[in-house]
Amino acid sequence: MFEYIFYRLNLAYKKHEPSTNHGFSASIALSAFQFFMLGGVMIVLNGCFDIISVSKDNILGKIIALGLMALLVFYNYKHYTPKIKEMDERFANHPANKWLKDWLFFLLFILISLSFLFIPFLFAHLMK
Repeated sequence: MFEYIFYRLNLAYKKHEPSTNHGFSASIALSAFQFFMLGGVMIVLNGCFDIISVSKDNILGKIIALGLMALLVFYNYKHYTPKIKEMDERFANHPANKWLKDWLFFLLFILISLSFLFIPFLFAHLMK
């Protein structure tokens, strides 16, 4: 799943920003998606078990979140960028490419990413 998402992100960045490092841009976007997914799971777990005290002044939590995001970007860049040519061959004729246009892909990408944050907050609020 993440390989196809990376492939589509890389393809879109290649079309719309030809002079940039597409692999790095796609890695950042994919890492943000994964970070939102992980954050959503953590919010639900915290709502159920009250593991972490959440406050605005929690500097350690912010440092951990930034470190996790940096690790995700580094991992995704190192893992997926060398496979770009392989993914081009594998996904070039994928059936979803015909009906899932770039604008729709990004809209779904953003909506799903945000849902991983809003739904857990709602769940955590309802659990209290």
